[in-house]
Amino acid sequence: MRIARLVDEKQAEQITILDVAQAIQVADYFVICEGTNRRHLKMIAENVSKELKKETFYRMGGSALDDENWVLLDFGAVVLHVFSKKARGYYDLENLWGDCKRLKWRRLPKKAGATEAVFAPRADVADDDDEDELPSD
Repeated sequence: MRIARLVDEKQAEQITILDVAQAIQVADYFVICEGTNRRHLKMIAENVSKELKKETFYRMGGSALDDENWVLLDFGAVVLHVFSKKARGYYDLENLWGDCKRLKWRRLPKKAGATEAVFAPRADVADDDDEDELPSD
């Protein structure tokens, strides 16, 4: 949830959290989002990496931060995917991992000094076919 909040703070778009723990062994969650251009993708990824490093949560691997289509940061239990809109449509991870649960979450309205996002409790996940439960705004 911390990673989703961090990408939200940098105005990432279309943020989705998938619980992939039952489908793969290398991660428990995918956080998937979009940036608007190469610089935005890089800014989102650098911010997440920098802020988590302050909390002694280090990146284990991933791709180069200056890719114009897809930046991947592997934090072990959570893998962050920051896509361009075009690349996200091409790779379509939400469909590829369509059997995985999506965690419900919504952004709080932006108020002066308020950057926290509200998340559903861990036990309250969206049904497999309930895609419209995840607002993008």
